[in-house]
Amino acid sequence: MNDEVAIVCSRADPASLNIFERLLALRPWEDRNGFRANGCWRLIIHEGRQSALKGFDIQLAELGLQPKMVVFVCRHESKAGLPWFGGHFTGIIENGRRELSAAASWGLRSFLHNIHEEALQGFAISAEATHHGPTDMKTPCFFAEIGSAEAQWRDAKAGEAVARAILSMEDNRMQELPVFLGFGGGHYVQRQTDLMFESDVAFGHLFSSYRMADLDAALVEDARIKSGANYAYIDRKSLRSEERKRIVAILEEIGLPILRSREIRAKFPLPE
Repeated sequence: MNDEVAIVCSRADPASLNIFERLLALRPWEDRNGFRANGCWRLIIHEGRQSALKGFDIQLAELGLQPKMVVFVCRHESKAGLPWFGGHFTGIIENGRRELSAAASWGLRSFLHNIHEEALQGFAISAEATHHGPTDMKTPCFFAEIGSAEAQWRDAKAGEAVARAILSMEDNRMQELPVFLGFGGGHYVQRQTDLMFESDVAFGHLFSSYRMADLDAALVEDARIKSGANYAYIDRKSLRSEERKRIVAILEEIGLPILRSREIRAKFPLPE
């Protein structure tokens, strides 16, 4: 593994293709065998669905790449169709499947801060709970997305904002941040998102309230390892008392300290 960061795009996805085209315009790229290169960045485009990729670490190795992080760029779709930027880690916990990819905790945090700086009017910004594939990534990864309808997916300004936010991601200081696992909240995990903006922390795998019944000590320990997590945060207001107590017991069993939001802000304030 080295300092390479792989940015993975898909021609099957209009938002992903939009971001790919903006990336090409922002930097001079050298054509290599199966990818493009600029500094530490490695730009890859394929024909399939991002969430359906399997064995992608092996595909990267076949290209001669061993990146420290992979960023999958993608569209985000919702019924409301509201303009939105965000990102998430990948994993499937349903119908007997319990699979999590390695989470690029510092990468998502840096991306969210950078996309906020781009300040495209009318766009909401948030993290999302862990969902969909690929679920077998050993290289830390996250999805960076434009939502939530065709107009935004093809918007060149939105594509450029995401491209700039990726290419501006910090490295050294961000990798030293404390990392939390997050439990509770809706799909858009608003309180965890707020903590990433209001304190000097990153989050790894994030589990919405509707996933609490599927969690056990083995899965939470897997999430801890794959996120590099030092702490846990529970959105207590979003959980029933029995759910909260069960999650607390699991975290105590694996020895992961739990901090409340006020403790996080006090212990890890934003740098001046």
